[in-house]
Amino acid sequence: MKKFTLIALFSVAVSAGCWDFDALSNGQLLSDAGTPLDLTMCPKTPNNLQEDCLNPEADVNNNCLPGCLDPTCSTHSNCLASKSTYRGTGSVRTAASGCSGETTIHQSLGAQSCTNACPVTNCNSGTCTGAITLYDQTACAGTGVKVSFPPAQACSTVSVANSAAPSVKLDKFTAGGCTPKQTTVSIAPTWASDSFLCENKGQNGLFVDLVKSNDCLVFDGDASCPADTFKNKQTFFTTTTGMVTCTCSCSIAAGACAINGGQVRVSDSNSCQTGGTNKNMNVAMDTACLDIKDGTTTLAFTPKAVNFAAVAACQSAGAVTSTPNPSGQLTLCCK
Repeated sequence: MKKFTLIALFSVAVSAGCWDFDALSNGQLLSDAGTPLDLTMCPKTPNNLQEDCLNPEADVNNNCLPGCLDPTCSTHSNCLASKSTYRGTGSVRTAASGCSGETTIHQSLGAQSCTNACPVTNCNSGTCTGAITLYDQTACAGTGVKVSFPPAQACSTVSVANSAAPSVKLDKFTAGGCTPKQTTVSIAPTWASDSFLCENKGQNGLFVDLVKSNDCLVFDGDASCPADTFKNKQTFFTTTTGMVTCTCSCSIAAGACAINGGQVRVSDSNSCQTGGTNKNMNVAMDTACLDIKDGTTTLAFTPKAVNFAAVAACQSAGAVTSTPNPSGQLTLCCK
């Protein structure tokens, strides 16, 4: 009945000099039974074969959806959303195994330390600056002979008039020096931990096959992981953008320029000899006037030399002033 109606309407439209197909068919092609024709219908007879996901022209299963357009390729590595950065498959180990294609990878930088980069050997020597005055009379009276440190070092001879009651006064030493030889040092960064990637570069296949011998899919840079099988994302890095910068400093250690251990000694020997009949006195107090007497016999003696061994020990420190960023990013999508 509909066929005759359309023919009649067609005749009227032709005789009237017009043809409005959309108005007559409501935008649809009508079959004899009045049902709209499905123009997207695949003319092939489909089968249950797996599509060839590596060939964009293939239609192995006859569903008119070639290559990666086929639903059966949704879990194939060649059809990943991040296909352009896909490297292959791999597995991560906590220890080196010597596997083919092994790469050392890291997840984050560790705490950086400059202790070893700024040792005390990076410090210039410390100095003790001061003076000692030797008098030919008691109570620091009479004629005084002053010896300055530096330039005097070790055993320095002095010329003091013979006296039955000489005296000595030591000025308080000033510690100095201990400046860094290098103020800035660059060192390699430290990673929090090392992991080892055994990689099968360029390996492709369905997830169901790849997962049998691999834990992860490997991508360069930041990538999106698939929603199936290899869906757990992990980020690793292979290198950094540069070095760690350490700023080194030095300072005078506690106990510098001490005098309580015999570091300053007056002697009746021109060469500061000890023992035997040589007389010596340790000057263990500064800013006070002391009578010169042998430390063993307590007998007074006229000094002929001063021995100076006070030192200013240094201590060092290093501070991290800049750190690099991790680079060489790899994304691992793991099972």
